[in-house]
Amino acid sequence: MIVRSWNLRPRPGRFDDAIGLITEGVKLAERHGCREVRLTRAAAAGAGTGVLVLTCGFENLAAYGRYLDANMTDAEARSYGHRIREAEAPFIYETTALLAEIDLERSGAATGRGRVLDVRFGRPMPGRWDDTVAFVSEAFDVCDANGAAGCRLFELDHAGEHSGWLCAVIEYESMTTFGTAGDAWMAGGGRELTARLRTDSPFVPISSGLFTEVTIF
Repeated sequence: MIVRSWNLRPRPGRFDDAIGLITEGVKLAERHGCREVRLTRAAAAGAGTGVLVLTCGFENLAAYGRYLDANMTDAEARSYGHRIREAEAPFIYETTALLAEIDLERSGAATGRGRVLDVRFGRPMPGRWDDTVAFVSEAFDVCDANGAAGCRLFELDHAGEHSGWLCAVIEYESMTTFGTAGDAWMAGGGRELTARLRTDSPFVPISSGLFTEVTIF
């Protein structure tokens, strides 16, 4: 799957207006073929805290290309693109990126979705792609065993200086489930993986954030 993401920071006092304008954009995107539209908000992500992240999925790059072509010939979509960049817009359009899902071929893996997303970014070390993928697969197995609803790995492209980063997304049904899983990680198999990261990590950890799902009306 191909995923397009947009990072949008609501202006002070205009959160509800931001949700309203985003909802308009979602309707346009769905009209032109995007699916699995989701909106999340960074609950704890350093300087990124409070940012809204809108994502929508496409079956493949061809489907994504058709979506782009349709938007470029749709007068309403072009007008919307101008509105979200105006000084009066209720949010600041910060960044956008394209993410390609990596199939880890994990048999029996959890594939559900949750309302809480633990998101982690990293860049593979040169020559250590296979080691990175193997490590992520092990980590996802531990997350699944400790209550994760589902885990997915993406590679960023068309993301400026962030292109080539990997994005691991672990989803949980609630904050309680997230917290319980974190305790279990440190008391069980996760401890060994954490120790390996500190001595011979195949990738450079870059950032992490905890996100919660926002309802789109």
